[in-house]
Amino acid sequence: MKVTSPLVEHVYFNPPSPKEADSWWERYKAQLVGLTDTARASVEADSRYILQRGILAADTTKLEEWSSSRSRTGLVMGSVQSGKTASMLGVSALAIDHGLDIIVVLAGTRLSLWRQTYERLVQQLDSGEENAQKIKRRLLCPKRGIALSEQTHPLRTTYRLPSAEVRTRLSQGRPLIIVAMKQTDHLHALGASLRDNVFKEVKKLGRPVHMLVLDDEADDGSILDAIVESSQDPIYGSLKQIPRAIANLWDPPQGSPENLFSTYIAYTATPQANLLQEDHNPLAPRDFLISLRTPLDVGHPVDTTNPCNLNTPRSSTYPEAAGIRSCYTGGEVFYRRAEAAKLCVPTTNSVQQDLADAVRAFLVAGAIRLNRSGRLGPASALAKQFDTKEEALANAASPHSMLYHPSAAIQHHFLGAEDLLIWAGIQDRATARNMLESGDARLPHTLAEHLLADPAPWAQWLENYRASARVIEEEFDVLPPASFPDWQTVEDLLVREVIPGTRIAVVNSDPNADDRPAYAPIQDADTGKWRAARDLCTIFVSGNVMARGLTLEGMTTALFQRSSANPLADTQMQMQRWFGYRGSYIELCRVFASSDQLSLFRDYHDVDEAVRTAITERMMSDAPKPTVLQGLDFEATGKIAGVGNLPLSPGARPFITVINDSGQQDPNAKVVAGLFARPSSDLTVAKVLRGRILDAPLELAEAADVLDRLTFADYRPGSEGFHADIWSGIEARANAVATLADTPLYRPPVRNGRGDQPRRACPYAIAAYLRLWSASLTRSITGLFVTGQPGDRWSYADLARKNAEQPRFWIGIRYGDGATISKGPLARLPFKIRATTKRVAGGELKTTWGASDPNAGPTQYRGDVYFDYYHRYAAVPSSNTTGWRPSGSDGQILFYVNQHSDDAHPTVAVGVCLPAGGPEQFSATRAGATIV
Repeated sequence: MKVTSPLVEHVYFNPPSPKEADSWWERYKAQLVGLTDTARASVEADSRYILQRGILAADTTKLEEWSSSRSRTGLVMGSVQSGKTASMLGVSALAIDHGLDIIVVLAGTRLSLWRQTYERLVQQLDSGEENAQKIKRRLLCPKRGIALSEQTHPLRTTYRLPSAEVRTRLSQGRPLIIVAMKQTDHLHALGASLRDNVFKEVKKLGRPVHMLVLDDEADDGSILDAIVESSQDPIYGSLKQIPRAIANLWDPPQGSPENLFSTYIAYTATPQANLLQEDHNPLAPRDFLISLRTPLDVGHPVDTTNPCNLNTPRSSTYPEAAGIRSCYTGGEVFYRRAEAAKLCVPTTNSVQQDLADAVRAFLVAGAIRLNRSGRLGPASALAKQFDTKEEALANAASPHSMLYHPSAAIQHHFLGAEDLLIWAGIQDRATARNMLESGDARLPHTLAEHLLADPAPWAQWLENYRASARVIEEEFDVLPPASFPDWQTVEDLLVREVIPGTRIAVVNSDPNADDRPAYAPIQDADTGKWRAARDLCTIFVSGNVMARGLTLEGMTTALFQRSSANPLADTQMQMQRWFGYRGSYIELCRVFASSDQLSLFRDYHDVDEAVRTAITERMMSDAPKPTVLQGLDFEATGKIAGVGNLPLSPGARPFITVINDSGQQDPNAKVVAGLFARPSSDLTVAKVLRGRILDAPLELAEAADVLDRLTFADYRPGSEGFHADIWSGIEARANAVATLADTPLYRPPVRNGRGDQPRRACPYAIAAYLRLWSASLTRSITGLFVTGQPGDRWSYADLARKNAEQPRFWIGIRYGDGATISKGPLARLPFKIRATTKRVAGGELKTTWGASDPNAGPTQYRGDVYFDYYHRYAAVPSSNTTGWRPSGSDGQILFYVNQHSDDAHPTVAVGVCLPAGGPEQFSATRAGATIV
């Protein structure tokens, strides 16, 4: 080893840069030991993007870049249990390194969530021994002894920020780091402390001070709805105190220092309510939207060599070189890629049978994981003492968890837990309840006796898992294959370790209860010895409380027996706690739920991915603000009042009721005349001449062009506004899959402006819809359903079959009982057109589709909506309750040439018939954003 002489003086012309330990980011990065190199680079790249394109996008020295309250608001969308907290801490570290003065983390509406986030922040962001050097580098609030104390402290003490310490830290450029519970009393106490002890010191500094507020689970309690809010006192109203109290942190009624600048970032996996908030609400994301990425085996790669490059292409997922074992397993895995592995199990009509099946699946999975680990099982580990915490962690098996969600009602949680214990062999409810209240309800040995007496339903799960593993390995190219013990080994582990070591716990919904799962070893205060974590193998019975923030480590099994008459996408998306980084044992995971509920989960995932794609496209281009999507059978959120549901498709039989003035020559007559310069034929039904029809139909894009050529003096919608944004948004999502050749989809007459209020039956929107249909034949676009088949998702459709069934459009002119058209371009056609005499008032048709006789026989004329059927000699449907033509049928565009005896010129009306099987999207709309 080379030794440097102490007598040699080293002189540096360029002094060395400070040690990496002085960087908050480098200290935090050193804590990310459980991540792969790619995942660590992704956290850094996304954190730097949020910092540069969000937090630092406005200059605190340029007031014109800020709102009147000197604040900016944005949103970061993650995935359920995907690493949002890692991102928040990474952003905090980088923000401090870039000179931000105050970091406020709003950490959950429950005590347990607040402490969970506080502990993680202390361990990872503010890591290191609590020595004098660490104390000087920041001001942490609350102090650790207060935040994690079992004693109750006054909130003014909890959030005390001594002026002298604040002054010292700010003057030295050291940060104030605050972790606050998102509860009104806590927020009011923090707000008072900021006003009394921080703002006065900020004002004295004579330089801009930047405060960053990171709101974890920002759709929980942080939503302001203008309609509901209008009936509440903005400060003391019981319903909306939390969001007002958050905004008051930087913009209180008393005012804040003119040199204080604030950035608020809403972190959530379910941003529906955040995006639907009225823009004037202070927490609405006005300035930036950002989406985090998750590892899978597809997508644009992360630039691991240069995480600072903000311009690399992005997608919702990125390839993880380590394979599925290190990937995020969310809806794409559970509901799509691994569908054949049968990770989702439809429940039966028997609650008892489903409970038994789910618990057996969980316990057998636990035995397999225990065998793979080679460590002490839960029964043995809990009975053993260890000399150190590290020894306890190294020797005991990893946590293994199950979630049983019987319903939203608290009383059902205790009943469900009792049912579980009674099924396992406990004799009565009183005994079961006493066991639960003791906090240490373990499965009885009776269950092991039942297993030994009838092992078949248990052993079947070993075979199920083997089959799942084969599917997973083929789909995700897994090597080496997963290992499985034989049944005798599994049975022995079940009897000796897993069954006796499994605890049943009811998770309380009391916001003041710290009832988190215990995954850390526990030290005996008397002996100093360590015991393994309490929840090495636990079945948690819970409701809504488990749908927000709390993480179940090692979760393999979920039994979801809840149903809802009014399902909400954001709420039920959060309930899917089986999502996470479970790739190392994904073949052992199971979700038990009804077929209808599983279908809803798939729908939620599809619209969720669509919103994520839309945000990603907005990050990379000038795509519009994402449309919040929902379904025909579910709403996006219940947190915003007055949410409507706007379909994208124009319906089965849209009829354009706007019509030009007969006092002037109608330009649409020229469009129709141009079409019928092509070969056409008379259409006679029941010996009556009904009209004329082109001999050859048009393709989707050709039909769209025809509708776009129509013009109306009194209807000129524009390329700006709510309706146009919906079309721009879906175009961006389609482009994200593959570049569109025929753009834009929506081509209204006013190309640069808002124009007239869009109509539901709009020729330009129908044209856009036909172009979308054509584009969708070659790409699986998320967030789309299938018309006429509300349970079908376009991203699951067989595109080869969709191509074979794509409609063509027959073009016809329906004759009426009026006079023969005698002037204009239609009079010069080689056939005579008899005018219709539909009633017109104020530029609007008062009658639409013409003749209709639902009782017409096979040789009679059923109605204009079947006009083309008679030309094609196709069988007219015998009955149609939905209005849609069958999927795979052709469509039609039918013109009516309307002229009354006192009209100077004929005018053209048009109706369109669409078959089922096309793409559909349901946009959530807030009050005021409607279409005529």
